[in-house]
Amino acid sequence: MRRKNTTSDMMKGYMAEAFLMLMEKKDYTDISISEITAKAGVNRSTFYRNFNSKNEIIKYYFKQIIYKHYFSVSPESTSIPNYLLEMFTHYYGYKKELLLMHRANVTHIILEALNETFSAIHTDTTVESHYATRYHTGGIYNVFLLWFEGGMKETPAEITKITCSYYPSNLRPYMWLK
Repeated sequence: MRRKNTTSDMMKGYMAEAFLMLMEKKDYTDISISEITAKAGVNRSTFYRNFNSKNEIIKYYFKQIIYKHYFSVSPESTSIPNYLLEMFTHYYGYKKELLLMHRANVTHIILEALNETFSAIHTDTTVESHYATRYHTGGIYNVFLLWFEGGMKETPAEITKITCSYYPSNLRPYMWLK
């Protein structure tokens, strides 16, 4: 089925969904662009108008997850435990997709997406801010990796409790919260 009257974001979404569905059945490296476009119902030219590679699809998809979380953070997330619980709960909703990415050994793309997204969101351009942002994203990424390696068996509440055990009790979330 060919798609008409769609936006670029819709097309990207169709291709990302198709790619993830294919990843459920095939190895990442064995999936061709032609298979992705056929499954998504788009032309090959549409793929190349929106992406340069399969890795870019993964990055696009993960950035969408990040933005959905960022724009849904509640004002009550003024403490590290609340912030982390909201974050882990949000990402737990994408367990199947995240574990597919982990199985495909493309989790390094998640780090790229975290770094790019947080850098784009923050308006503070001080050196300290850049270091703090990278420190934060590196910590999130490494906790995610460990969680993925274990099959995301721990609940968001359990991961939050573990993660909070090494934060000082008086620490507040940094500038990434609105």
